[in-house]
Amino acid sequence: MPLFRVKKKEEEPIEGENAFHAEDVPREGNGFFDLPPDEVASFKAPGVVGARRKPLDLKPALKVFAALFVLGAMVAGVIVLWPSARERVPDLLGRTLPEALDVARGRGLTPTVTGWEYSEKHSDGVVLAQSPGGGKLVRKKSGIAITLSKGPRPETGPPPGQAEPAPSGSGEASAGPLSNRTITIDPGHQAVPAYGEWSDPGMTRRVPGDNGIKGVITGVEEYLVTLDTGLKLRDLLEKDGVRVVMTRETSTIDLTNVIRAEIANNAESDLCVRIHCGNSSDPLTMGIETMYPARDRLTEAFYEKSKTAALMIQAELIKSCGTDDLGVLDRHDMPGFNWSKVPVVEAEIGFLTNPRDDGLLSDEQYRWKVAWGLRNGVIKYLNSP
Repeated sequence: MPLFRVKKKEEEPIEGENAFHAEDVPREGNGFFDLPPDEVASFKAPGVVGARRKPLDLKPALKVFAALFVLGAMVAGVIVLWPSARERVPDLLGRTLPEALDVARGRGLTPTVTGWEYSEKHSDGVVLAQSPGGGKLVRKKSGIAITLSKGPRPETGPPPGQAEPAPSGSGEASAGPLSNRTITIDPGHQAVPAYGEWSDPGMTRRVPGDNGIKGVITGVEEYLVTLDTGLKLRDLLEKDGVRVVMTRETSTIDLTNVIRAEIANNAESDLCVRIHCGNSSDPLTMGIETMYPARDRLTEAFYEKSKTAALMIQAELIKSCGTDDLGVLDRHDMPGFNWSKVPVVEAEIGFLTNPRDDGLLSDEQYRWKVAWGLRNGVIKYLNSP
């Protein structure tokens, strides 16, 4: 440790000419040190070149994105819409008419019966030909023309062991085993307002006129549904060789139920088939029912045959249409029954007061099913003992 400490002499400021003064440093005007505090941050030294910020141009990228979007939308449209706009025609050959209608409608196509031909290989009602053929690609809702079998050609010669009958004056061969049978078809109601009439020849009760009903959803008139169904039934029965009498073929006639019954009586019909739609205050009531005249002194002569026909027709209607079976019932208060002198039934083919039945009856293919069921029941009745 030193015995003594030498004190450092403090430097004294230089006075006079040699004194240093900051303001003596030469400066250029408007330099960094001359700037006010709020401009210091934006100072740029003279001669220094800074990089200029160039704005980003997004237009090319947006154009590319828009083009890709449009292209993607077009591809998606082709993928999504193309299959739904076209459909491959199903093969209907060998199917029964109800099956063919269901299959074709399930593909969004509209099948139509355009002809009947005899067939030694196929039973009655089987599809023999179709156009366009199965496998063809067509637009949805396109039509398919169907040709149906009407079974083997009927024998025109005498049964074995019997003599050949004498030729008729016309020289024409018999049209078939049912050519001597007559069916009257009475499509219910009309466009002309109906008037009240007596329920029976004894004039025991006056019943009000019935103008029919409208579909609860579609608004379709009952007289249009019954006429279309009746005309389809006529076509089906005529191809079987049955003689058919129509009470009306238009909606602008004016016929009472008494007159309609007289038409069937004058034609000496084997059966009169009245076609109507059901009417109920309960909108849940739906399905098909068939009525026949109640047994009394007016109907005794044809009561049994009417009941038999009703049972057969009801069974075939349910089989063809696959709807609710409301059974058969007798009625005693209907002029169409009580003024009749021939077997008579009335098929209520669906309830226009029910939304489901209304929708079904507005569909032409369903009315073909109804007509087919009626036809099968009538043919079964005509062939019964």
